[in-house]
Amino acid sequence: MKKTLLIIFILFAAGMSQAQLRWRVVGKMPYPVSGGQVVYDIAAQSSKIYILGGYSDSLQSAVDWIQEYDVEKNTWKMVGRMLQPRDQFVADIWKSSIMYFGGTVDASTDKNAIESWDYKIVTNLASVYDRNKNFGRLYSTGQIVGDNFYIIGGDPATAGDTLSYIQAYNLNAKQNGISFNSPSPDPPRQRMTFIVGNNIYIFGGVINGVMKAIQKFNISTQTLTDMPEQLNESRAAGSAVYNPLSQKGFIIGGYNETLTALNTVEQVEIQPDGSLKITQSLPMTYARAGLMAVAYKNGFVAVFGGRTDRGHLGKVVPYIEILDEGTSVHNNAELPKQFSLDQNFPNPFNPSTIISYQVSAVCQVQLKVFDSIGREITELVNEEKTPGKYQVSWNGEDKNGNSVPSGIYFYRMTTGNYSLTKKMILLK
Repeated sequence: MKKTLLIIFILFAAGMSQAQLRWRVVGKMPYPVSGGQVVYDIAAQSSKIYILGGYSDSLQSAVDWIQEYDVEKNTWKMVGRMLQPRDQFVADIWKSSIMYFGGTVDASTDKNAIESWDYKIVTNLASVYDRNKNFGRLYSTGQIVGDNFYIIGGDPATAGDTLSYIQAYNLNAKQNGISFNSPSPDPPRQRMTFIVGNNIYIFGGVINGVMKAIQKFNISTQTLTDMPEQLNESRAAGSAVYNPLSQKGFIIGGYNETLTALNTVEQVEIQPDGSLKITQSLPMTYARAGLMAVAYKNGFVAVFGGRTDRGHLGKVVPYIEILDEGTSVHNNAELPKQFSLDQNFPNPFNPSTIISYQVSAVCQVQLKVFDSIGREITELVNEEKTPGKYQVSWNGEDKNGNSVPSGIYFYRMTTGNYSLTKKMILLK
């Protein structure tokens, strides 16, 4: 099994995915969990995926594990521990650390702590970064954008606490920022989110029943909008993933009032006018609620864990499935028809971001970064490329390896007959 899993992942990492969309079961987790968090630094193009916490059937409890899966080596190992077991919590990357909070930590006396673990120095112990009652949430979600952790929905971990539906928390200043209250006294929970550009998209969840609703929170204008589009089916406690390479989002698994675990998948595409095109995608092999899903650097989506019901009555699903999006090319019919330069992701970013582009003919490609007054900061690409889709990451450093300050930067792709410039924002 291990050899088979390694071969399949190497094929994807080498850009040899098939053109047809499909799910594949590729192996098992050695320590399977549901309700954990999967974290991957796609901007750094790492080969390591981290799975934190969750509920273990073997221990019949939430766990404090930090597991590392190295895709290229096909190895699993325990690399750390959180300060307390957590299940159904929130985690994201900030600078070189994984920041996480909340979850079902009923036995804890420190429910309002946000913890930090440096994934680039895995020998470091986890530590409490701050305490704030807004971190004391069950079944919430959230995203880090720049230095702000946007906390969305969930139930108070401490009875009697009143929490905003959306709360921004500045990690640098350790202060609360903007907040939005829900029109209902019972804020939605078990929602699913991903970021595209300046927008956090919020899907499904539970409030007086499982929902199909979609909201959009604009980071720049600090506005929350109810989208006219809805999911094809109601779902909660699934996973939302956006793949910047294919520019498609996927809403995966979860549960609703009819089924305690879903294997269905919905594909989300953001149209030029800002509307959403939502279509039914191929289902997974295994139905899962409380699963963990992540977009890997070469265009596939990987799903870990989850369980066969919405609580702890069923079983953890140990199988790993991957969705081949068919983002790599094999024949002339699939080759890009034109040169293009995509918006970087994430944007704003800190500490690194991904720039995607495509080439329709053999040519010399240059990709450079400039500051706001036009001075060249660094050169990311200067080589001959064959037709295809490509990605490159920028870590916010100049050509001498020095970190550049926060601000607006421009990146320009140039070929013999083509030039296009786009803007990006570095926030520290």
